[in-house]
Amino acid sequence: MGEEGNGRVLAIMAHPDDIEILVGGTLLHLGANGWELGMVTMTAGDCGSSGERTKEEISRIRRGEAEAAARSIGAWYGCAGMKDAEVFVNKGSIRTAVELIRRFDPDVVITHSPSDYMLDHEETARIVRGAVFATAIPLYKTRATTPEPPMPATPALYYADPVEGVDPMGQRIYPQFYVDISSQIEEKRGLLSHHASQREWLRSHHGIDEYLNRMMEWAEAYGRECGAGYAEGLRQHLGHGYPHEPRLQKALKPYIHARDKQMETTDTP
Repeated sequence: MGEEGNGRVLAIMAHPDDIEILVGGTLLHLGANGWELGMVTMTAGDCGSSGERTKEEISRIRRGEAEAAARSIGAWYGCAGMKDAEVFVNKGSIRTAVELIRRFDPDVVITHSPSDYMLDHEETARIVRGAVFATAIPLYKTRATTPEPPMPATPALYYADPVEGVDPMGQRIYPQFYVDISSQIEEKRGLLSHHASQREWLRSHHGIDEYLNRMMEWAEAYGRECGAGYAEGLRQHLGHGYPHEPRLQKALKPYIHARDKQMETTDTP
């Protein structure tokens, strides 16, 4: 694990492009501060096509796009090999996640909000929560052919904002803190642009560049809530057995904002 100013952060989310949309700016800040970056997706995005490509074809394309996005910021990339709409908590998914986390050996793990618009996201949050807890347990065995060793300590766990910032009932889930990504927004836009297959698919359906525009709109809306131009929201898991040290808050101190109720709009993102 890294030292205070030179840590290792692993973002684990359901599909290719989720990381870039939800915490791309945060990763860019950390990378600029010398942190080692890792990105893992539970699936390769095998259902991310309107049907003109097979599941195998779109999986190869989307995994390649995820790898290219990670490579562009010097991040390690891994895929858990699950299928879209079939991401569930079970002993197999926990074991796979533990292996990937132990392989990267992070100080901090970021995943989806436990309450989000779709089950793949919510189940990923549950898988990662369980896996993070198990990573440092010496007797927890993943049954991999060549298993990674247990980690020396449990990583700190953080949750990103849900998509659009709301729970399945449309209620805003406010973050514990915001990260001002105004200086990183164009680079975040470029990072998301690596996922060209999704951008083209949505553009053909809606006639506008909704993929990038929506990301910008959400980041701008979160920024209004904290007095920044653009922002991302995060919450730290503070349950028993998980680190309580505010590792990200310390590393990103110049960019951390609290919720500004005077600047907040009544509209959800």
